[in-house]
Amino acid sequence: MAKKASTKKKKRERSSLGRSILLTLTLVPVVIGLLLILAWALDMEILENQSEIQVGIFFLLLGFALSNVLQKKYGLAVGWGSLAIADLIILTWWNVWAQVIAGVAGLAGLIFLGIEFYKQYQRDKVEEKGR
Repeated sequence: MAKKASTKKKKRERSSLGRSILLTLTLVPVVIGLLLILAWALDMEILENQSEIQVGIFFLLLGFALSNVLQKKYGLAVGWGSLAIADLIILTWWNVWAQVIAGVAGLAGLIFLGIEFYKQYQRDKVEEKGR
């Protein structure tokens, strides 16, 4: 039996290592987003046709969504993903209907995030009473 237990432990360690590497890779879009926002703040033009701040925000939101998917926090991932989709729609289409769809996607993302943060607040409140 010891062999089976050690084999399972090694598989968990490998999957944990792979997951940690993937979580670390989700920092790449976050760093790109921060650099683009910094470039915008310093009035540097990196992207000719797009605003650095909008593209930077998109990368930040994308990094948050990917990170939450890997952590199996799907409510937060949907919220950040919806906000990223709304930002992408704003970046690509200037049609009024597309902007309305972006507004709806952004509102849905904010609602998902609000629900998840409220759930976390309630859990923290219950844990605090238990101490």
